[in-house]
This record gives sequence, C-alpha cells and structure tokens, in this order.
Amino acid sequence: LDSMADKLKEPRVKKIIEAIINGNTLLHDDFNDDLLYCVDLGIVKQSNNQIEFANKIYREVVPRVLSFSFQSNIVGYELQWYLNPNHTLNIEALLKEFQQFYRENAESWIDRFSYKEAGQQLLLMAFLQRILNGGARITREMAVGTGRVDLLIEFAGERFVLELKIKHPSFNLNKSLTQISRYLDSVGMDKGYLLVFEKQPSTEVPWEERIKWESMNFEYSGRNKEIILVGM
Repeated sequence: LDSMADKLKEPRVKKIIEAIINGNTLLHDDFNDDLLYCVDLGIVKQSNNQIEFANKIYREVVPRVLSFSFQSNIVGYELQWYLNPNHTLNIEALLKEFQQFYRENAESWIDRFSYKEAGQQLLLMAFLQRILNGGARITREMAVGTGRVDLLIEFAGERFVLELKIKHPSFNLNKSLTQISRYLDSVGMDKGYLLVFEKQPSTEVPWEERIKWESMNFEYSGRNKEIILVGM
C-alpha cells in the first residue's frame, strides 16, 4: 500500500485517477503519455473504449488509500445510530447525517486535500467506510467520461444504489435520472439515491440552496423508478 500511495502522488497518475473517480473526460495535451504510464504501472486499463481501474482490487484499494486521511479524521459516529430496530441499515438517516457533516466540513477539508477534484466523492466514501466499518460491502463503478460514480451498498441482506454527480454548468437532471435508472436496471432494483454535489463554493451558492432532499418518480424502460435527489 505504501508504494501504491507514493505512485498516486505523482502528477501524471493523479490526472488519470481523478478523471476515473469523477467520470471526467480527459482532453489535455499529455493525456496519452499519462495514460500509457498508468497502464504500464498496471493501475488502469482501457476496455471497451473506457478507461478504468485495471481490476477489482484496485477499484477497491485506490479509493480507500486516497480517502484514508479523511476517514481517520471522522470521529464520533457509531453504526447503531443508523440501524433500524431489526438491525437493517437506515440509509436515509445515514445520508441525511452526511449532508450535515458535508455542510460543516467539506470546504475546509477538501481544500487541504491533494485530490481536490475528486474530493467530494472521496469524502463520501470515507464517511461510509468509517461508519459501516467493514459491516457492509461497497461496490464502486467508475470510469473516465461517464460523468458519475455508482455505488452499490450491501448490508444485512439489503442493497442500496447511490449515484454521485458533480454539478458542473453542463449538469442535466434528466440525463442524470436516466443514468441512475439504467444502473438500477442493471442490478434489478427500482429505487436509488442521486447525490448531487454543487461545484461552486458556498459564497456563490449558499447552503440553503444546496441542501435538498426530493423524492421523484422516473419512468425508464417501461418501469417506474423512485429516485431520491440528495443535494449538497
């Protein structure tokens, strides 16, 4: 892990990894050289015209390594706060708590973090990992150019889908609803949570406008999906 952490600090590696986690499109002049370097390291691969982590292990380990400094500073939370009486996960209570945590800490924490462009996603992953603390399985789907990160949380026999989006100027809600609905279809589910992180600072877009919790119905492939929009 130490050698992995050292490689992730290299600027040419950072560009590619941030783009994978964000789902961004890479267009800079050194893209091909940076990509070939990361492929040679064995961290990423090109598959079906997508650039993604080379294997499931790196897809799990790299976000953990990058979010470790966040995770180690998240204190004062116990798993039982987010358990229902039957010991299943109260995902909505967990996400509402994260909204408050994000409001209080995100801007100061992410500003000090080397992977700033992926800071929102990594902060959420750190929060989930810290609280669920090995009691859940979290599957991550991410690749360059997709514009999103998909998380599938499995806990006590239940599954929860989270899709993470950064609200750039080109953000399109209908497209985002289609994307999460497509992912829900792929895992055989009809309810998911669309987490939208405002890109602009709170001096430009105040928290009162950013924090949202809205339930909506969306039809996809002849089936009705329930999507909870979680704004931050």
